[in-house]
Amino acid sequence: MTNRQRRGTLCILAGGTLWGFSGSCGQYLFMNYGFDAKWLTSVKMLLAGVVLISYAFLRNKRGFYDIIRNKKDIATLIIYSVFGLMICQLSYLMTISYSNAGTATVLEYLFPVFVILYTCIVTPRKPMIKEICAIALAMAGTYLLATHGKTDGLVLSLPTLIWGLLAALSCFIYNVSPAKIIDKYGSIQITGLGMLIGGAILFIFSKSFGIMPICDINSFIFFIIICFVGTVLAFTLYMQGVGDIGAVKSSMLACIEPVAASVISALWLGTKFYLPDIIGSVLIVSVIFITTEKNKQNGETTLSA
Repeated sequence: MTNRQRRGTLCILAGGTLWGFSGSCGQYLFMNYGFDAKWLTSVKMLLAGVVLISYAFLRNKRGFYDIIRNKKDIATLIIYSVFGLMICQLSYLMTISYSNAGTATVLEYLFPVFVILYTCIVTPRKPMIKEICAIALAMAGTYLLATHGKTDGLVLSLPTLIWGLLAALSCFIYNVSPAKIIDKYGSIQITGLGMLIGGAILFIFSKSFGIMPICDINSFIFFIIICFVGTVLAFTLYMQGVGDIGAVKSSMLACIEPVAASVISALWLGTKFYLPDIIGSVLIVSVIFITTEKNKQNGETTLSA
């Protein structure tokens, strides 16, 4: 392994772990301070957006405003900002508020199922055997998480399932929609603009300006961790890793995120996970490896959530 590959691997593992830790920090704030998920989502997106945009502007002052001259690219940016980033961030935190960080992260990792369905419809073509297996594993894993294998009711609440599936769907949009504009303008600028636009829209429509849940230094510290360590730093590390080892290997290594979220949630916050939860989580995360291997054979790449 070269130094660059070693650096890329460490960056992806660190970024994924920080994403998982950030989810547990959100769970902590929901449990102990009653944070509003809409406020937390909008404010963290606004702050992260400002940081990323500032960095992108300093790197490329001349080309920073090029996207404004292209109406089609602006439309794509808005779709990415609202239906991708904003809804993905909001639904993820809403799922945590109804359950825990581990469960929310695992449910979000169902997004490759939507990638498969989208690819088969747009191409159009029939799903491959590997893809059918991936969908079956995802369905089995979700069933185990939701019911623990019982037939007399749900273990997870209905809002948890709805928000979790919405997180997976919006994560699919978040991964697929900005591909062309990221190639043209760079991932940092597009993500920064997406964070700022999505955060501003959610902040206004959710009337978050009338909410101030931060009440002591402890809640403030965890809020800062979520905004900058779990969002800006984690994203920067992930993109560095993608540049060093490629999106395919990065997608597989980033599967440390649901593992980190579950372990941290269990050890720190006392969240209980049972055998069906573990088996279901393994089945869902395995979908990433199956679909990524398939893309690798076709010369394509898959980005992580």
